[in-house]
Amino acid sequence: MTSPKLYFSESKDGFEVVDGQQRLWAIWNFLDGEYTLSTDGEARFFKQLTREQQKRIRDYRLQITVFEDATDDYLRELFVRLQLGLWLVTGERLNAETGAMKDFVFGRISKHKFIVRLGIPERRFAKETLCAQITINSFTRAKLGVFARTRYEDLLHFFKEYRQPQANDLGFFRDRTREIVDVLDNLWDCFGASSEKMTNRSYILSVYLLFEDIRGTLSTTKSRKAFVEFVFGLWGRLRQEVSAGIDRRNRELYKFETMVSSAPGERYQIQHRDEELREYYSYYLLKGKIKGD
Repeated sequence: MTSPKLYFSESKDGFEVVDGQQRLWAIWNFLDGEYTLSTDGEARFFKQLTREQQKRIRDYRLQITVFEDATDDYLRELFVRLQLGLWLVTGERLNAETGAMKDFVFGRISKHKFIVRLGIPERRFAKETLCAQITINSFTRAKLGVFARTRYEDLLHFFKEYRQPQANDLGFFRDRTREIVDVLDNLWDCFGASSEKMTNRSYILSVYLLFEDIRGTLSTTKSRKAFVEFVFGLWGRLRQEVSAGIDRRNRELYKFETMVSSAPGERYQIQHRDEELREYYSYYLLKGKIKGD
């Protein structure tokens, strides 16, 4: 069984405990012999434990998350949330990381005008989480030819992998991050202020991945306009079908809505959404309407 995580804040003056101070004092006081531990039906001080038991306690690894250069307001909000028993979401946990990938995702593309204008919430690093999901899939497709799952542990490993890229990884990192920024620039050119109508992270991720692949075919104003109309047309019809409940008529959209709402961060769902979105887009270009209507 793992112990509850401790949260520290690091600044130029050192470390400060955000949450877990009472637990730390309890550990220190027990080691100093201020109270006993009940073991084998007997209350014992630390010095009365066997050497093996003492070693197990001293060697136990605490789970610690460190936030670097966090503002006082953010730390106060974090403390209140932890005291209320609210779990940290993916973006909040990733914000504790450091390195080149963290800086790119949280410091560069999350500030891109296309991302900033999106209609998803600003709170709890929702947009930064989307940027991490975009980046891990862009990198993984370019490197391995497959999609990537976007759970916290996957994104954390990805951030650590590119914390300090070296040699070939550094060249790949630079090329790929430049490509992502270029794609976002192109998306802004297409959607502009209307990007604020895009409000679902899973759908936006799939739109990005499709656009990243086909943007070479969107060189004219007419083709880009058609893509924008398709993106909003599909989402609008999807919302209509969801609102219709049992009266929904488009089975194609019911299938796609499941891919958006059920386990949306799993690799197989991201892949299925990509396949369906490509098929819908091809159909739209050919027929001028949403497939299934």
